[in-house]
Amino acid sequence: MVKPLSDKAEYTLHENEKQWFVSEIPVLKATISIPQCISNKPTSAQRRLNRYYLQCSRSFLSYCNRYLYPKAAADFESCAKAGIPFICPEATYISTISCAKDQVLSVYTDCAEYFSAAKELIVRYSDTWDLAKGRPISAKECFPRNTKFKKLCMAAALEHCAVQASTGLCIYLDHLPMRLKRYFNPRNFYLSDTGFHFFYQPYSIAPPSEGFPTFCLPFSEEGPVWPVAIFS
Repeated sequence: MVKPLSDKAEYTLHENEKQWFVSEIPVLKATISIPQCISNKPTSAQRRLNRYYLQCSRSFLSYCNRYLYPKAAADFESCAKAGIPFICPEATYISTISCAKDQVLSVYTDCAEYFSAAKELIVRYSDTWDLAKGRPISAKECFPRNTKFKKLCMAAALEHCAVQASTGLCIYLDHLPMRLKRYFNPRNFYLSDTGFHFFYQPYSIAPPSEGFPTFCLPFSEEGPVWPVAIFS
């Protein structure tokens, strides 16, 4: 199934589902959503990106088949022998298109494994692309040259965390300044119409119940800036 992002969007989210069975009983379900270009005349870069995300999808299904399915089948057999209910686990690979305009495509993808309410593994990946050349855009390309963008990110995150913690909107782990610096990854970012978003994985700076702590630096002359200069 294809879900258009908008009437004028060149990129859509393509969804797919797969199930694995034991004795015709489903024991594992995988749900996948990846960005795909639906242009009638896609460029070589767009075709390359389509192939890239299709390969990501195939790799995820291969991982499910090789590692998760045997575990799910063993859990099913154990439940059957013990006479207890079996809850079919689920693995998801869900992409979100945060922006697709001005020759820039920015996507973040959440991967999760749900084997029980107490056991789940979640991680987020992100990609921002130069659609004209089909190459990734780095975080430093979203800031003027010689900008210490990590320092800007740390200051913005600390301020945001202080406000949230003081109002009880979010709980953060101890030694937060050290954690923000230690677990900052310049690859963990995406763009939107409003600015540069950088995020942290669960367990890094906050309890897993807080999800993916995400912070936004609005576009400005000092940075971040829209990475249009790379196309000139």
